[in-house]
Amino acid sequence: MVQALKLSELANRKRRNEEDENGQEEESEIDISSTDSENEGNDDNDEDKEELVNIDFDFYNANPDIDFQALKNLSRQLFGAQESNKIQLSALADLMLASPMTTIKTDGTESDPYCFISFIDYKENRDSDYAKYLNSVNTKLSTFFRTIDNSNDKNCALVISERLINMPPEIVPPLYKITLDDIKNSSNGGKEHFDFYVIVSRKYEVNFDTDETTIRSTKRVKDVEVDYFHEEDRFLEKYAKVQFQSDARKGVISTYMILDHDGLMNGIADLETEISQW
Repeated sequence: MVQALKLSELANRKRRNEEDENGQEEESEIDISSTDSENEGNDDNDEDKEELVNIDFDFYNANPDIDFQALKNLSRQLFGAQESNKIQLSALADLMLASPMTTIKTDGTESDPYCFISFIDYKENRDSDYAKYLNSVNTKLSTFFRTIDNSNDKNCALVISERLINMPPEIVPPLYKITLDDIKNSSNGGKEHFDFYVIVSRKYEVNFDTDETTIRSTKRVKDVEVDYFHEEDRFLEKYAKVQFQSDARKGVISTYMILDHDGLMNGIADLETEISQW
């Protein structure tokens, strides 16, 4: 388990896609140090044993030859068992691989991604299976998409991002910034960014069971608290133009947000500020 993390500044970090001319890979600028304490139990005076674990995270463009299956698996994790059955995950993986995307890996570009983010242009892919799925989720989304469809100058990105559960939230700001920079640099004289972003994510129910014992009986009181799988959602929700969520299914809640560009950047900036105080 990661207990301590040290993160170098990554605002202007350039993703490397290949080994350099000398065949040596550039060192990661993210260093995660973990300490696990283990009580040997031999006597009361034994000191805890400290173990140091270093994990290097590198940022890459999508690799269609390697990432396809991992993207399907992470998408299934994101949408959950029931909702993912309503989506053609193979078609979605192909769509993400053809869109601006950044992945995070720990063992070179040929390894599986631990994390990804993709920005799918809605107008260019409005007839895709995924766009049709989102239109069917809720009238708030379908109404918004009709507005975009009828606009000549507004555009929208369908943002999909997922990661392994133990990935630290410190990777989120550079993940967004690198990908948004890619979009800006590839605009070819067009807009530098999308006007709106539709973000699908999820929360989970945290159950606390409290036993109250009296002379006559034992009473079990159950309280339900909702928490975030993605720490950034806590900050993005504050700036959402539209936000709603599904009913809980086996403790998991699907969430949907629509943000404009300023709202997205403000949410990421708030997350960076919070991280700097950890």
